[in-house]
Amino acid sequence: MRASTRDRVATVISEIGGPSPLLLVGLLEVGLPTGAVLPTLISVFTMAVAPYGATIWLARAGKVDGRFVADRSQRMPILLATLVVVIAGAVAVVLLQAPSSLVRLSVAAVAALMIVMVITLRWKISIHATIAAFFAGLQVALFGPIGLIAMLIPLLVVWARYRLRAHTAGQLIAGLALGAALALSYALLG
Repeated sequence: MRASTRDRVATVISEIGGPSPLLLVGLLEVGLPTGAVLPTLISVFTMAVAPYGATIWLARAGKVDGRFVADRSQRMPILLATLVVVIAGAVAVVLLQAPSSLVRLSVAAVAALMIVMVITLRWKISIHATIAAFFAGLQVALFGPIGLIAMLIPLLVVWARYRLRAHTAGQLIAGLALGAALALSYALLG
């Protein structure tokens, strides 16, 4: 592949394997089989749709440097606003007495955001890698050994983010480690 073709492929992988699309799929996988439609839809909106939509709007309005907010200094206000919305969604899930699997996923989203925010004060961890690793671990927790196929997702996402020079190898590895730890916590608490 030519360099520009590789960059286009990496951009597509970054979009499809981004935090919001992966969280959307994970939330639907966890919530809908339980019959908890309203809590699932609230989770999807607060944890995936609203943050992604807001970031796209901010990027188009020129308020941030792009959908993926590469400039670390621009990330904190977005992460803070996202945390407020995600906490509101998590509280709604609890108040609606959603199944424990959806509550655990909501708690994992809040924990992930808080950890990423602390790290972002000093360093730029890869949120893409974090969520991709968490998503892959979630697939294993939900589907057993067949879910191991999803391990390709974080590998592709890491390649894409590195290819686009969005992160250093260290930032990507740290994101993978955080996501794996969160997925393990989710599985062990289940």
